[in-house]
Amino acid sequence: MPLSLKTELKLTPQMRQLGLRVGVGVLLLAAAAYLLAVQPYVEGRRLDREVAEQKARLERQQKLAPILAGLGAEAHNATVEALLPLKAEPIARAEAYLVTEQLGHMARAVGLEPLDVSLDASSMAQDPGSIQAQGVFSGELAQARAFLVELGRMASLSRVEKVELRAVDGRIEMFVQLRVALGA
Repeated sequence: MPLSLKTELKLTPQMRQLGLRVGVGVLLLAAAAYLLAVQPYVEGRRLDREVAEQKARLERQQKLAPILAGLGAEAHNATVEALLPLKAEPIARAEAYLVTEQLGHMARAVGLEPLDVSLDASSMAQDPGSIQAQGVFSGELAQARAFLVELGRMASLSRVEKVELRAVDGRIEMFVQLRVALGA
């Protein structure tokens, strides 16, 4: 009996069902392999990057720790009085008239043009320890800012009551009303 290679395979419903089951099984096996092998590998790589970033951040903090500790010690040693705003050093009542000249010089020093600077002697009735001064100055915005900074440095300044800015002919016009501390 000779062997014959002429066998015909017929696809039966059972074979079709078996092929479908094998296909689904291969897909499930591939999904399980992904979940068990590939996903933990990807997650491990992500965690390694995060650990490296945290180590770099920790090293940077350790380098800055001595500097921050020094700053903290200096801030801890500061007294409350050092943190409070400076008290105004009063000027003598006899020299109060010089405030207008001082404001004019301060304005010119930063490039502002003093248009009108005056003292209000009647303001001493409201607060006998200070006198009100007011002025109108003209210039650029940067000069007005510099003038306000200089006003803040003025030793006899008690408080700034009003600041108004308006644009006039391409320039800034600034109105300032302030109080200057007066002594004996």
